Amino acid sequence: MTELAGLCELARLISRIEPQLAGASLSILAHENKEELANLLLDGLGVRIPVQHSSGEYANHLAVLRAGGNKYTFALDWREVYISEINYCACRIPSGAHGLLVDHVDYPGVIYDVSRKLAEHEINISKLNVAREQKGKNALLVSVTDEEITPPVVAAIEALPQITKVVSLQ
Repeated sequence: MTELAGLCELARLISRIEPQLAGASLSILAHENKEELANLLLDGLGVRIPVQHSSGEYANHLAVLRAGGNKYTFALDWREVYISEINYCACRIPSGAHGLLVDHVDYPGVIYDVSRKLAEHEINISKLNVAREQKGKNALLVSVTDEEITPPVVAAIEALPQITKVVSLQ
């Protein structure tokens, strides 16, 4: 099933974000193709973890991976598979996307600061999502871009105040 092929690549991305997958678990939410979904995600993760199958049906949601204290939701719509949520942050990260995940402590101007650094490197933002636990606490900025994010761009954003982790999607 070609529409699901991107799941393996998305799982590889998560294995870069979460290098320690001990204790991780995978819940398959989709009613159809449960084994194929599980196999694609497990192949991408590169490890075997417990898999649970839900008896419900969840619109576009395919699966949920819990790893390292984080929750990643995978979804499928009429055009592609994508990560639809990371913890409390709704997003849309399709396989093959360029962009960044920026963990930070919430502060006024973080969107400006990250956007300015991207603009300085002539990188255009195509999608941007930001969510936080609460004011002044842990937050996540997800930026999908038209151009590839290079190591110097990651370093420039990591140097910003209150940034705790920057991960390129590629």
